[in-house]
Amino acid sequence: MRFVGCAAAWRPGEARDRHSCLVVLDERGSIIANSFAEDAGQIAAAIEDYAAERRGVIVGVDAPLAVPNERGTRRIERILSKVALPAYSASRKMFGGEPYSEELLSQLEGVGIEYTDYPFPRTRGQRTVTEVDSAAALKILALERTARDGEPSWNEPNGKDLAQVLRKMEEPKLRKGNKEERATALKTAVDILWNTPGLRLRTGNLSADLSASENVDLSKIDVGAGLSHAELDRIASLIEGTLAAYAVHRHWRGRDGSMVVGTGDEGSVLLPASEILHARIAEECRAAGVPYV
Repeated sequence: MRFVGCAAAWRPGEARDRHSCLVVLDERGSIIANSFAEDAGQIAAAIEDYAAERRGVIVGVDAPLAVPNERGTRRIERILSKVALPAYSASRKMFGGEPYSEELLSQLEGVGIEYTDYPFPRTRGQRTVTEVDSAAALKILALERTARDGEPSWNEPNGKDLAQVLRKMEEPKLRKGNKEERATALKTAVDILWNTPGLRLRTGNLSADLSASENVDLSKIDVGAGLSHAELDRIASLIEGTLAAYAVHRHWRGRDGSMVVGTGDEGSVLLPASEILHARIAEECRAAGVPYV
């Protein structure tokens, strides 16, 4: 099996003009490849190549894959906001009525990869794509790290209110701010990834050449304010792609917890979620009438 995270350049002004990033994990959670693609056709072709002669591929796309609302935000975005998790803001109007995701899904379907809004089975042989949210996943991993670092009170019965803890947590702004602020945020994100159980950042076939078109070793990059904003963008894409791949791999592996919030045509997102976080999100879903699994 291969697990591909796609940090798609999907926003107006980005789609078809900026590169999307693909990060590939094997079944052990090791990064074995990454690359950059210019458009939806190249994304699909690269994923087809990564899946060649393998027993299936699961793709996590860090972009809204179903955008039913003409204006405003999707219901799942409002749910995530209520539990203090980052959320996309997407509507058909912002895309001129034709969301980039529809083109991307069409290209993926052309190579035999089908969209799913339901937790995919933990079996080999499938070729599926689902929506993830890298910013929400990063905040969740940072939260889980606090428990491993000796601050588990939010994760215990009668402990702190989880929502309050989440609201107080600072979110690394990977794509905002001056170069010093961005470099600090990117370093924080890499550190979180480096210390995430079940994810192996460093493997032998990747290089420290940030300008390379493929197989960049994120763990070897010296992130600092001396890099250009374009180089910082490239690092941000590698981080987002890694988070997207991790989200689908974590679910397939069946450990540490995950959940799907929302449903197909209305929009859905797969999140890493331990038992306590799952219960907190489920509470908001029930109140709003939003499906979850």
